[in-house]
Amino acid sequence: MSTSQERTSVDLISSIGTFSTCEIADALVALHSPHGGYLPDLNLYSPDSKSESPLKLCGEAFTVQIVHVSDSQARRPKEHYVDAAEPGTVIVISSPPNTKNAVWGGLMTTRAQFRGVKGVVIDGRCRDLAEHREVGFPVFARSHSVLGQATFTRPSVLQEPITIHPLDEGIPQDSKAQRLAPVTIEPYDIIVGDEDGVVVVPKGMVEQVIKDCTKNVEIDKKCMADLKAGRSIKETFAEHRELVFAEHPILVDSGKPRMYGSLSSPF
Repeated sequence: MSTSQERTSVDLISSIGTFSTCEIADALVALHSPHGGYLPDLNLYSPDSKSESPLKLCGEAFTVQIVHVSDSQARRPKEHYVDAAEPGTVIVISSPPNTKNAVWGGLMTTRAQFRGVKGVVIDGRCRDLAEHREVGFPVFARSHSVLGQATFTRPSVLQEPITIHPLDEGIPQDSKAQRLAPVTIEPYDIIVGDEDGVVVVPKGMVEQVIKDCTKNVEIDKKCMADLKAGRSIKETFAEHRELVFAEHPILVDSGKPRMYGSLSSPF
């Protein structure tokens, strides 16, 4: 487990949590992040769409690396990762590609919620959907399963950097299709999730992202007012936006940024 103690203040975490994942991604793209902090291909499984209040998940990352159970060389944690996770954190789990078993279930949600963990983000599968939804515990995952973990995978290292790769199935290697860059999450980076998805903000960029999001929200308010008054997109953007993209800037080819934009998105 990493011994790094670099942390973000409670006030900054609370402040960045007031912005949507879309607003944060736009700010990160403008700061030359090739992926905008976006954790791709993850879906919200709990709470469900019938929840009375909109979901907002925000907290420091507690990272967990899962390996195949047959991997005898990988390290083993001294305690279960749910027991090790600190109150106020978001557990972020990376499991081996294409595994069909879940790495998170209802019992883990019960323990995590008791410990004050804010939610879980899984590069892999979850199960026991009804149990998470019953208590309103935030769960993002690639997919879900009926299979438990023990027969197939096991936890390995905790609180060390993990990398989440986008799904590129069906895209030939020689294709000109644009690909999103992999995203590395460091322990205590800031995780923000809502109905649009999940983003990660590096610890050292939190204050700048808050500053840029604040500016961009005001720009968007002006744009919205003009559009509601009947003004055209072209006129509105020409006055309030620094730059309008023809393409979405977070897309990259072979891990290299194709283009960067201003502090405002085209959408």
